[in-house]
Amino acid sequence: MVQEYNNQSDLNSYESGANKAIKQSLIDVTEIASPDPQVKATGAPNRKFTLQYKQQILIAFDACKNPSERGELLRREALYSTHISSWRRLFKPDNENKKEASKAQRIDHLVNEIEQLKKKLAHAQAIIDLQKKVSELLGTYILPHESKGERS
Repeated sequence: MVQEYNNQSDLNSYESGANKAIKQSLIDVTEIASPDPQVKATGAPNRKFTLQYKQQILIAFDACKNPSERGELLRREALYSTHISSWRRLFKPDNENKKEASKAQRIDHLVNEIEQLKKKLAHAQAIIDLQKKVSELLGTYILPHESKGERS
């Protein structure tokens, strides 16, 4: 079936309609073919382990008699050997002693610093008192004259 066009405007409108359809189909194809660069991989979120679970796994891991049993435990629980080593460091009894020792050391350091500052303050007050007495003897007052009852 051949369609006849009566005038040039009908032919132009047909061609422009055909061009639009071709362009639209090309746009649809390019949208399908190009991947979205903003798509994020969907994976399982990081798991959180409770302290009780960590202790149970460490006990079970230590109870294993050979490496194949340990590997089976890790596969069954979907864990890595790095989990075991980091959890062992976490529950190592030395960690608590180190924290307490560092706190005690810090407290000792602060006590020593306070004592040194008190000595410096006492020395500075003695110098100021001496300067006040000298200025009173010479009759020149550096600071406003204080009465003896108001001194703190």
